[in-house]
Amino acid sequence: MDNIRKILDIKLLAQSFDIASTAVYPLANAQKIAQLYANLENGISVLSDLKTKKSYLYYGSMAERLGLECKQQEINSIWEDELLNLIHREDRLKKYNLELRFFKHLKSIGLTQRTDYQMISKLRIRTIEGKDMLLKHRLLYLSSSADGNIRLALCLYNIVYEHLGFDAPEGIIINTRTGDIVEDGDDQTQRKLSSREKEIILLIKQGKRTKEIANKLLLSIHTINRHRQNIFKKLEVNNAIEACRIAEVAGLI
Repeated sequence: MDNIRKILDIKLLAQSFDIASTAVYPLANAQKIAQLYANLENGISVLSDLKTKKSYLYYGSMAERLGLECKQQEINSIWEDELLNLIHREDRLKKYNLELRFFKHLKSIGLTQRTDYQMISKLRIRTIEGKDMLLKHRLLYLSSSADGNIRLALCLYNIVYEHLGFDAPEGIIINTRTGDIVEDGDDQTQRKLSSREKEIILLIKQGKRTKEIANKLLLSIHTINRHRQNIFKKLEVNNAIEACRIAEVAGLI
């Protein structure tokens, strides 16, 4: 599995859903929307429930060109690997990177604004004949819990036909209400940790407490706590467990 997808897994699935999801789009309604899209657009739609870690796949006639059976199914994963494995690896990595940016952006804005945004990208995919075909991929998050966690994600795939003026952007995050595009900001996850921060997070990973780390490194508890907060900020996490997992997957330690 690509490292960026591992980071996405950590970010998406580390969310807590103790508080009931707000009914922006209840699951049953979202399933109807996903199925309707696949039927009307002859495309593929994937509705993922991040709380139950399940996805609902709806395959329109486009699936036949990919060698996939036109069907509706439920899988115990948030990833539609049967489809994703047909996408060029380079495009798949760009998709995951953009999805991570999109997730971070939505977490930074209010709940009522989130459904105004979607991610759009263009992907190369292998057909049943072994040829390349272009797809337009859209990602929308439909429902969030009252404490700000994101629950329902809807991925939409359809063909980009080779007609003049018929195209899709390489990869953008857009506010569909205003038309504004979210610019690519500073990706904190890719920032390298300092040598001192690496020492500290390795000790945290070993289960050392703050006082033990301070004694070992001959630093004050206040200094260790300051380094911990800097690590959390760089990795955009809220706890030590998530920090260790992100740092390891991202190759920062």
